[in-house]
Amino acid sequence: MNLTVMRTLRTQLSVLTVILFTLGFAPYLTSDAFAASGISSAIADDPNDADAVYSVDDTIVITFPAQVNSTFASGTMTNAEFRANFTVANSDIDTADTISGIWNAGATALTLTIDTIAGSTPPVINTDTVLYDPTAGNIHYQGNGTEFTNTAVTLTGDFGLFVSVSASNGSGCSGDCEEPTLGVDSKGKRLVDNGFTYNGKSIDVERYFTPYPLVTVTTGEKNIAEFKIYDNLGPDNISHFELAFGLAKGEIMSNSKAVINWDKSFDGVATLSVDDPEHVLGDIEVSTSEGNCSEESAQQCLLVKVIHTFRAPLDFNILGTNVWDTERNAWQNYYNHGIEVVGPSMNPAKEYDGINNGQIYHLTETGRTTAVDEFGNSWSLVIDQWTMDYIPNKKIVDEIAMSGIAREHAYFNMYKYGQYLLAENELNQICPGCLDGSYEEIDNIFSYDFKERISKLDKPEVKQKMLLGSERAQKTMDYILDPILHLKNQ
Repeated sequence: MNLTVMRTLRTQLSVLTVILFTLGFAPYLTSDAFAASGISSAIADDPNDADAVYSVDDTIVITFPAQVNSTFASGTMTNAEFRANFTVANSDIDTADTISGIWNAGATALTLTIDTIAGSTPPVINTDTVLYDPTAGNIHYQGNGTEFTNTAVTLTGDFGLFVSVSASNGSGCSGDCEEPTLGVDSKGKRLVDNGFTYNGKSIDVERYFTPYPLVTVTTGEKNIAEFKIYDNLGPDNISHFELAFGLAKGEIMSNSKAVINWDKSFDGVATLSVDDPEHVLGDIEVSTSEGNCSEESAQQCLLVKVIHTFRAPLDFNILGTNVWDTERNAWQNYYNHGIEVVGPSMNPAKEYDGINNGQIYHLTETGRTTAVDEFGNSWSLVIDQWTMDYIPNKKIVDEIAMSGIAREHAYFNMYKYGQYLLAENELNQICPGCLDGSYEEIDNIFSYDFKERISKLDKPEVKQKMLLGSERAQKTMDYILDPILHLKNQ
């Protein structure tokens, strides 16, 4: 055998040896490598990129180096199983929030979905860690049954990135198109509990109109209105809040004559302004802070507290709110029956000039729709116009005749009362004890109802007899008066 053939054979034997070695030992190398590892990654995501904060329906995908329990394939994971197998630090989503999971078909990845949020410490991307908990967990590699290690991996990904999309209603909106809310979003999902509180009376705010029991307050007393406002980009994204009082049914925010405005500039400077031409409001203070939108959620809301007093009653009771964010996404809410203000006005009386029959009168307001002029005449506001009240003509005061005062005289009632006093005095002299009794029994007077009386003269047989008698009497009278004529007629 020549040298070339020997070298070729030696090479082939070496290759065969390597292949056999690999086939014989590769499974053990793979198992050993997996036995020493934990989960591969934990990646957060917001499937619809509706916001940029940790919220319901966000997901966390946990991947593994190899297949885990084959029974998990395409299966589900309950919230209790999630808490038993995994720990998230420093967040409390593994102890407070509700999470459900779905395994992929190969049992190499687990997708966790956030169902509810009740914790106060949401997870932070690139800061919090996710690790398997071997103490109570039951996940192992399918290949050799080896359980994971508790090596932590950093949470990566994001909980939402805004993308430029056109609004579905064709409005042309792009980017952030979601308006702030004090209650529910455009799909009717409640995001805020007890979004409106007035003097301690709270209510869940609806989408547009919120039935609110009438609250009665008094002029000069301090009142506190509190609001919770949610924005999908967080409380700091809210740039304007507006509170309007005294709206009538069917009116909108711009119709109010008592409006409190809170605004925040792009650099975070807050300002307060008031639209109050009739000086109805007083002692206004507005403060803001951040807090939970509800007891079950860690989502943060802007908390607005408006302290104020009323200096005068309002014409109407409905109040409204208007809020918008930095992108000018705005929403209005109305609350009825609203706030009723009672009590005297603390403002000086308003004065007007009125004309009646060509004469100018100076009016001083005595109520919302009443006034009095310098001559003491009363006026009423009818359809935005002051009109002098009608004064009926009084009876003419005539001279008293010798016969006394007749009923049509202006002094007749006074005269009648005087006669009553004279009669009473006369009776006391005639019968001193007659007026001592109460005579209450006079109120117990009763009467009998008699049957309807029928006259005999109305009976037909009686009428017939009377007719025959009348005829006989007539004949008798004819004979007496003219006997000759009577004989001729016979």
